Amino acid sequence: MLTKEKIKQILSNRIEELSSSNLPHYSLLSDIDKAAERIIKAIKNNEKIVIVGDYDVDGVSSSAIMKLFFDFLEYSAEIVIPDRFEDGYGLTPKLLERIEADLIITVDNGITSFEAAEICKERDIDLIITDHHTPLINEKKSDSKFKLPDAYAVVNPKTSPDFPFKEICGAEVAWYLCAAVKNSLKVKIDLREYLDILCIAIIADVMPLTHMNRTLVNMGLKRLNGALKPFSKALKRFFNKDFSSEDIAFQIAPRLNAAGRMAHANTAYEFLTSTDENRAFDLLMELDGLNNLRKETEKEAVESIDVDNESFIVVKGDYHEGVVGIIASRLVYKYKKPAIVLSKKDGMLKGSGRSLGNIDIFALVNECSEILEGFGGHKMACGLSLKEDNFTLFKQAVNEKIVKYSDEDFFIEDYVLGELPFSEIDIELLDILKSFEPYGEGNPKPKFTAAAKIEHIQNLKENHFKLILSQDDIVLPAVIFRYDGEFDEFIKFKFSVNENSYYGRSVQLMIEEIL
Repeated sequence: MLTKEKIKQILSNRIEELSSSNLPHYSLLSDIDKAAERIIKAIKNNEKIVIVGDYDVDGVSSSAIMKLFFDFLEYSAEIVIPDRFEDGYGLTPKLLERIEADLIITVDNGITSFEAAEICKERDIDLIITDHHTPLINEKKSDSKFKLPDAYAVVNPKTSPDFPFKEICGAEVAWYLCAAVKNSLKVKIDLREYLDILCIAIIADVMPLTHMNRTLVNMGLKRLNGALKPFSKALKRFFNKDFSSEDIAFQIAPRLNAAGRMAHANTAYEFLTSTDENRAFDLLMELDGLNNLRKETEKEAVESIDVDNESFIVVKGDYHEGVVGIIASRLVYKYKKPAIVLSKKDGMLKGSGRSLGNIDIFALVNECSEILEGFGGHKMACGLSLKEDNFTLFKQAVNEKIVKYSDEDFFIEDYVLGELPFSEIDIELLDILKSFEPYGEGNPKPKFTAAAKIEHIQNLKENHFKLILSQDDIVLPAVIFRYDGEFDEFIKFKFSVNENSYYGRSVQLMIEEIL
C-alpha cells in the first residue's frame, strides 16, 4: 500500500531540476551564431526578411515569438504560415512561388526542405533553417552524419553535438535564435517575456517535461497565469482559472490547433500576437467554435473506420485533412497499435501517423521512403504523402517491417504507482502532487489503483458519470468519462487525484479505467 511519503519519494527520484541560470547556452546550437550574424546584416542593410512557420501550435508559437521579437527591434519581418490544404507542410516550392525575400528563416520546419533550399540558392535567397525535427541520416560516405538541405545555416538541437538536450520544440529553437541576435546586437530585452507562449508550445508539442523544458514551462506558467498579454487576459476571461500544464494540453492547445486543422492557422497566430484584449477574446471564441467543429468531424471519422487484423494500422478515406493526426491518435489509443490515416484527393494520399511504446514510426516509414512523395517527423509521429496507387504496397511494406518489434515494444507505460488507500487521499496529498508539476511527457501524472463501494451514481451527460465511493467509512467523489459498461456495487479502478476548486479546495478522483 502506498503512503503520501512513499509517493513523495517516488516522484522525487524521477525529476531532474535545472535552475534558469543553468539553461544550456544558445551558442551550443550549431550554426546559431552564423544565423544571428546574417539576420543582423539583413537588418542593417534593410533587406526583406520572411519567416516561414507551421500550422500547428509549435509552428504558430514560433512565428509569434519571432514576430514579437522583430517588433521590439522595430524591424518589419513578414510572417508566412502555410495553408495546410493549399500549401502543405513547411517550406515547399509551391509556397516559395509567392514569397519575395532576401532572407528566409524557417521556424519549426525545414530540416527536409531539400528542393526548396535549391530554389532559394537559384534565386539568391539566403535560407536559415531552424527546426527540431529529426534529420535524415546520410547513407553515403561523408563527413556529415546527417543529410541536410543546402542552406546558409541549419539550427537544430539534433544536429548540434554540443547541445546537451535534444528534445526541445521548434519554438525553443526560435527563442534561442532571438537570444543570439539580442546578444550580438547588445539590445536590452528580457526574453522571459515570451515564456508564456513558449510553455504552450513545449506542452502542445509533447516535449518531455524534464531538464530545461521543465524549467521553462514552470517559468512560463507563472507568466501565463499573470495574464500579462492580451491573449492571456482573454484566456483568463474565458476559463476563469489559473492554468496547469494539463489545462494547456487539453484545453488551450486543442483550440489553437483547431485553426490550422479546420481553417487557417493565422487565427491562432493573430490571437497570440494580438495587441487588444477584446480582439483576442473574439479570436478565442472563433478558435473555440473551430475546435467544436473539429471534435464533431473527428468523432464521425473514427466511428466510420473498420480496422484490419494487422500490426500496423494504415487506412485511407475521404477524411478531413485537418484531423487525420487526431484520428490516428484515437486509433492508437483504441487498438494499441501504430496508425497512419490518409486523406485522399486527386489521386494522392496525404496524412499523419502516430505511434506508441517503443515503436519508432519515423524509422519504419523512412524504410519505405522510395514509395513516398514526401515524408518527415520523429519517433512518435510523422506526416507523409504518396500516390493512391501505392497505398496497398505501402501498407504491406510497413506491416512487413514492423515484425522486427516484440510484443513488449507495443506496451504503453501506464505509470501506476500502486494501490492507494482512501485514508491517504486528502488536501496534503494534493499539495504533494502539485509540487511535482508540471506533468506531461517525461513526467507523467501519477496514477493509482483502489477498490471501493459505489454509494451513488449520477449521470452527468451521455456516458459521463459522477460516483460517490466509500472505503472503510471514508467517502470520496469520483468522475468517469466515456464509460459504456454497467457498474457493479464494488469496483476496482485506476485513477488520478484531482483538485475540485468550485467550492473551496476538495479532492476528486478521476477514474481512467474500471479493472
